[in-house]
Order: sequence, then structure tokens, then C-alpha cells
Amino acid sequence: MTRWQQTLEVAHWEFTRFVKWKQQLIGLAVVLAIGIGSGFVGRMAAQAKRKPVPVAAVGAERLEFALPDAAPVAWDSTEAWTEHSARAAVENGRLKGLLLVREARDVELVLRDRAAWTDALARRLVETRQATLLARLAATTPDGAALVSPLDVRTQYTAADDGSDDDATRVAAFVILFIGATLILGGFGTMFAGITGEKQQRVTEQLVAIVPPQVWMDGKIIGLAAAAVVGTALTASAVFAVFRLLPFLFGRPQFSLPPIASAWGTLALVLVITLLGVAMWFAFMAAIAASIDDPNSSTRTLLLFAPMAPLGVALALTERADTGIAQALSLFPLTATAVLPTRLVLTTVPWWEVAASLAFLLGAVWLFRRAAGKIFGLAILTYGKEPSLREMLRWIRQA
Repeated sequence: MTRWQQTLEVAHWEFTRFVKWKQQLIGLAVVLAIGIGSGFVGRMAAQAKRKPVPVAAVGAERLEFALPDAAPVAWDSTEAWTEHSARAAVENGRLKGLLLVREARDVELVLRDRAAWTDALARRLVETRQATLLARLAATTPDGAALVSPLDVRTQYTAADDGSDDDATRVAAFVILFIGATLILGGFGTMFAGITGEKQQRVTEQLVAIVPPQVWMDGKIIGLAAAAVVGTALTASAVFAVFRLLPFLFGRPQFSLPPIASAWGTLALVLVITLLGVAMWFAFMAAIAASIDDPNSSTRTLLLFAPMAPLGVALALTERADTGIAQALSLFPLTATAVLPTRLVLTTVPWWEVAASLAFLLGAVWLFRRAAGKIFGLAILTYGKEPSLREMLRWIRQA
């Protein structure tokens, strides 16, 4: 049996160990049922009618606008309220609130108990006042209409326009990144169970005598990554199906993105970068898991959250995608998986930066894979003490 055949055999064994199609399909059905059920409950909650809330207004004539509709508030005009009578009605529960207007800008809301509708009422009053004043300004001053009119700013590129919709491309790219992050998070459990579990049970050392550690680790990375891909794909399919079914069931228009036209090239590049990032981080997690003696007490498990850091960096650079630090981080393999796709959809990236970033990512995949194999081969035979960082670096240099 060749080395590649051994690798695929290990990968197949790891894949079938964690992917049980019956359980996966049952889980998919459960996710669909929960999603559809949540949609029905949400629709019922949205359609639930709240009882009108009687609120009196004293001094409303001092306002610069008419009292707005602010459901569930119902302005009570059954009698000529005074401040004294309205306060008494609030205390005995006949009224739920009193809007007391002392001056145009001095408004007080009197309540007996806390209520959920008060913030919405305050926002509605502020919005109505602003709209009234702007309309009055537009009608009474020569430049008032121009003041309230929006400024139409269009963007034109001197290079050939690809006909794509920027917003749609950005949404699609960030969806790919999110799926990649979900895939990495979903692989944490399988990677830990597939490596640390065998080490604790002292099973693998019987196999490394006949299968090279690097082959064993390569097979684990491929098999466990494939298992995570299946789980993520089924979850994404369930979420997609829920978002497609709910509008159909409720008779509402389905959500759709504008056409992205020839931006498929950018999205394909984002997909390649995401896949390389997934491979790199899986090899990184395999190296960390191979050095852990007891996952229940090891502090190294915190390192497995390192793949989430690049996403935070990318979010922080969304408005600074063309800065020098963004360029540097898009070349550094550990952050390039999130920063480079962000730059691709927000600004123009020179071709050489993309090529260099891909080359560095490929090098990082190879390096982490070799490190994982070497650490696994030596750490699998040690018990009771986790290898130090200096020891692991020495093992890698000797690989």
C-alpha cells in the first residue's frame, strides 16, 4: 500500500467515525423543524394585538406639532384633563400615563409603573418634531428645500466596470467567510476527539509502528476536515432552506441579492482563500491537539480560539482596507484568511499582493502540516507531561 493510499485509508476511517448519515439527516430535520416553528411563533408574536394604552396629554397645544400615532398608545380625550386630575387617574390605574407639556421643549412622561412602550413613544415624539420643523423650514426659507433634499453622490470607476453590485458582492463574500469560520469552529470537537481521545486510550502508538506519523496525521486532517465540511454543509443547507421556505409559507417575497454579474471571479478567489485558511487552521489545531496530554486540564485548549482573531481584525479594518497595516496583515498567513477577502471586496488589491498572500498561505499549510505530523509522532509516546514550546520547536526543526 502506497503512502497516499495509507493516508486516504486513515482519512476514510476518521470520516466514517464521525459522520453518521442517519444522525446527520435527523439533525437536519430537527434544525428545519425548529426554524419553521420559530418562524411561525415569530409571525404569531408580530401579529399579536396589544391592548390600547390610554395616555392623557396636558398642554399639548404648546408643542410645535400634533400628537403622533404611536401604537399601542391611545391618546385619551374623554374629558378635559388637568395635571391634577390626570395624575390622579394615573395613580388609580384609569390612565397608563400622562404626557405633561410645560413648554415646547420641556416634556415629561408620568407613569405609575415601568412600561415597555415608553421608549417607542419618546422616539416617535422626537421624530415627529424633527420632521415638522424640517418641513416648516423647507417651506419658509429659500434654501430650505435644498437643506432637506438628499445629496445624490454617484461613484464612477475609470477602469472597466464589471457590472457587479458592490453590496451584493460584499454580502456574498462575507457569507463565504462566515461559513469558513463556522467550519473551523465545527471542527474543534472532532479534531479534539480524533487526536486527544486516542492518546488518552493509548491506542495510536500501536499503529504508528506500521503507519508513519505524518501519514497518520495527514489522514486525520483530511478525514476530520471532511467530517466538519459535511456537518457545516448540512447546517448551511438547513438555514438556507428555512430562509427560502418561511417567505413562501407566509406569502411574503423571498429575499434575494442583486445580480453580482462578473464578480464571480472575486468570489471564487475569496472561496480559494477561505479553503486555504480552513486547511491551515485545521493543521494548526491538529498540532496543538497532538501536544495536549489531558484536554480537561490543559491551558493550550485556549489556543484553539486563535482562528477567531483574524475575523475581529478584518472587522476593525473594514473602513481602513487600503492602509499599510491592512496590506501587511493581508500578507501575513494567520490574518490573511480574513483580511485579504475583506480588502478584495472593499478596495483594489494589486495582483502581486494576492499572489504573494496565496503563496504564503500555501507555505503555512505545508509548515503546520509538517509540524503537526512531527509533534504527533513524538508527543503520542509521552504521557504525564506536555511538551514545552521549546521542545516542539526543536522537533519541528529536526523534521
